[in-house]
Amino acid sequence: TTYRNGRVLLAGDAAHIHSPLGGQGLNLGLGDAMNLGWKLAATIRGDAPADLLDTYSSERHPVGAQVLDWSRAQVALMRPTRSTRALEAVIRDLIDTRDGATYFAERVWGVSLRYDLDGDHPLIGRSVPDFELADGTKIGDLLRTGKG
Repeated sequence: TTYRNGRVLLAGDAAHIHSPLGGQGLNLGLGDAMNLGWKLAATIRGDAPADLLDTYSSERHPVGAQVLDWSRAQVALMRPTRSTRALEAVIRDLIDTRDGATYFAERVWGVSLRYDLDGDHPLIGRSVPDFELADGTKIGDLLRTGKG
């Protein structure tokens, strides 16, 4: 129910175990590491607010639960019943459309992830793309020091 208990933090397969179908586990573990890594560094440096490490669980647990649901759905679609085959045909029809293929790819790759943070801008809560700013600087260069 939580990825943190005091000084114990769970990430990757220790935090969420599911079927390996679709390969979402690797991306999920990397997402955990990215979310937790900078928070631990800021905490160790003394730059972090007292509750920063608590946001790791509140941000990543829903993502893990969502991937677990997708994994359960994939396993359910493997059952050899007429109902499952009919549902699989519907899913394949959806994937054969541009929007359906994009939707499924974004979900499996994790690029549609958006944390529930305050604000209306479409990029709030998402991973930042490597934008090039007006002065030619790229976001990746600004974040390279880990002090974004």
